Amino acid sequence: MNHPPNAGPISTNERHHVLDALRGFALFGIFLANIRFFSGWEFLGEEQRNALAGNAHELIDFLNLAIIDGKFYTLFAFLFGLGFALQLQRLEGRGAAATRIYLRRTTVLLVFGLIHLFVFWVGDILTPYALLGFALLAVRRWTDRTLLVVAGVSFLVPVIGYALFWRLGIDQSLGLYAVAYALMPPGAEDLMADLRLSDWGDRLQSSFGLGVLRFGYLFDTWRWPKLFAIMLLGLWAGRRLVRGELLEDTRLLIGVLVIGGLSGAITGPVLAALGGIGFQRPHSLNGFFAVIAYTFAVIPLGLAYAAGFVLLWRRASGILQVLAAPGRMALTNYLGQTLIGLTVFYGVGFGQAGFWPIQALLGLACAVYAVQVLVSHFWLRHFHYGPAEWLWRLLTYGTWPTFRRTLAIQSQ
Repeated sequence: MNHPPNAGPISTNERHHVLDALRGFALFGIFLANIRFFSGWEFLGEEQRNALAGNAHELIDFLNLAIIDGKFYTLFAFLFGLGFALQLQRLEGRGAAATRIYLRRTTVLLVFGLIHLFVFWVGDILTPYALLGFALLAVRRWTDRTLLVVAGVSFLVPVIGYALFWRLGIDQSLGLYAVAYALMPPGAEDLMADLRLSDWGDRLQSSFGLGVLRFGYLFDTWRWPKLFAIMLLGLWAGRRLVRGELLEDTRLLIGVLVIGGLSGAITGPVLAALGGIGFQRPHSLNGFFAVIAYTFAVIPLGLAYAAGFVLLWRRASGILQVLAAPGRMALTNYLGQTLIGLTVFYGVGFGQAGFWPIQALLGLACAVYAVQVLVSHFWLRHFHYGPAEWLWRLLTYGTWPTFRRTLAIQSQ
């Protein structure tokens, strides 16, 4: 229901709805970013982009780097850390073997991620999230203060690390790019040519090499400490949520919105002007400035999006709650986006990579997500879980979860 203009803090029974909706919002933003890679747009030269989309693509590409790229994986990672705190609280409250169940749950997610990464798509986020999920378990007893201090240090590691690697001449990917290219079929080192591979054997061989490439990219772009910092903040926020001190803390939310928004507004355009942090980019002064800009543009602005969403929820939950259903089925919808992207653009599908203007790509992303919203609402009226979520639960607990809703439940 809609809240009146003087709406107060979010009540206990609304907490999970706003988190589900926020996850659904993040899912949409991730697809807006990923469609550029599925389609090959990110690998086109300036001349090819101009031929497809005219000069209009320059503003779109600029805005992508300034307000989309990286911000929504920040949201996803933050919600992962926050969800970790909630999972432990629920499991321990039931007297369950919380650690054992969490380890099993995270291991299953890791298996999903590895299959997704090495068989289907290089841009997988499940694998790094699951691996860092194990790290969260190791630090779960840290104090709130320690979490914030270590998150702050991790936040600055990419800047220090980039300068150190540059000074010492260390390969940013730790040699993994070379290994990846050696594993890929001849010619697939050109990522646009890779997308157009039409032989399934070559596709699978290339996907395995790209999986290794992904790990190199995570080191090259210093993604590990960034994700760890975000997840630590999520764990800290999850504790506050359990205590009723997060969604109800208007002062904190406004502070994050203002500070994160200003940080992103100032450094986001700088990051875009520098072309982002790039891929396989040699060390340079511009690269160093880009890492600094990325640090102060992406994570703060992503957290500002989260704070702004929660504040807006107080007055517009009736509208925003439409995003809760796709958020509850985030794993299913995320994997579904990969399936659609590969089917439409890859050579083993319809082979459309490199042929669509960016305007059409963004239109497709919006249309696909709109369908996912509708399907998610329909699905959850009849079933308790999305298909992937149901399988995840089955493999975690080893028991057959109730899948279909009963007529009595549906009629309520």
